[in-house]
Amino acid sequence: MKRKIIKLAEKTLVISLPTEWIELNSLEKGDEIELTYLDDKLLLSPLKSKQQLKTTNLDIKDLSERVLRWTISALHKQGFDEINIFNYTEEQVKIIEDLITNLFIGFIIKEKTNLKLIVGQIAITDASEFEATLRRAFRQIVNMVNELQTSLKTNNTASLTKQLELEHENNKLTNFCERLLNKTLKEKEKGHFWYIIAWNLEKIADIFKYIAQEYKIAPKLNQEQVKIISEINQYVESYYTFFYNFSFNKLIELDEQKKKLLLNLRQEMISDNKDTIILMHHLSNLLTSISDLSSSTIALRARTDSLQKQ
Repeated sequence: MKRKIIKLAEKTLVISLPTEWIELNSLEKGDEIELTYLDDKLLLSPLKSKQQLKTTNLDIKDLSERVLRWTISALHKQGFDEINIFNYTEEQVKIIEDLITNLFIGFIIKEKTNLKLIVGQIAITDASEFEATLRRAFRQIVNMVNELQTSLKTNNTASLTKQLELEHENNKLTNFCERLLNKTLKEKEKGHFWYIIAWNLEKIADIFKYIAQEYKIAPKLNQEQVKIISEINQYVESYYTFFYNFSFNKLIELDEQKKKLLLNLRQEMISDNKDTIILMHHLSNLLTSISDLSSSTIALRARTDSLQKQ
C-alpha cells in the first residue's frame, strides 16, 4: 500500500491513513495513536485503550489431553487475548487450569458457565519485555547445564530432578517470547529469526528433562566423563556470552570446541554401560542443538558489511 507525502506549511509532512485501518481500530478525529521506530520503518498502532481484544472460539469436544494442550498453547502463542471454549468436561478444565498456572504468563479463567469457559489475558502484553525474557530463557539453559554437572559429579539424584522444575520455567519464558513476537512484534525486522531462537531454546531445555526422566538414580561417571561434562558446561556458558557479544572469531572457536567434544562423546559411547551410552547421546544432542542456533545468530547479530567480507 502506497501513500504520497503531502507538505503543509513550511516543514510539516503528512500522509493519509487507510480507511480500513481506521475503521478496524475504531479511530475517530482527535484520537491519539502511537508511533514506533523499527530501524528504517515507522509502525503506527492505536493506543492500548483503543485496541480491541483478539478473540477466538474453540470447541474441545472429544479432544485428548495432548491435543488439547497443543491447541490451547498454539492459540496463546498466536496472540489471542480471549479464548471462548465450548463443550468441555471437568477433566479438561483441570488441564486448562494446569496450562494457565504452569505455562501462560498473565492468563486466567475469566468466566465459567455450563455452556462456555473464557480464558483470557489480564496483563497487558508489552513488546519491550521481549529482550529481557529471551535473555532469562537463555540464561536458564546455562543454569540447567550447571545443575546437571553438579548432580552427575556428586551422584545427586535429588539435584537431577530439579531439571524438571527448570524446564517448566524455561517453557514459560519461551512461550511468552513466542506470544510477544506473534502479537506485538510482527513488524520487527528479522522477527522470524528471533522466533527460531526462542523455539529452539525450549527444545534444548527438553533435553535436560529427558535426562532427568531417564535416571531414577544418577549414573556413576568415570573421570573422563566428568571432565567432558565440565567442558560442555563451559561451552554453553561461552555460547551464551557469544550470543550477546557476537564475533566471527568466537564462532569459529566455538565450532572447533564442539567438534572436539562430539568426538570425545562418541568415544565414550563405545561402552557396555547402557546408562553411559544414553547420557552421552543426550549430551551430543545438546551440543548440536546449541550449535544449530548459529545461523539465526549470524542473521540477527552480524552487520551486513561484515557478512560481505566473509
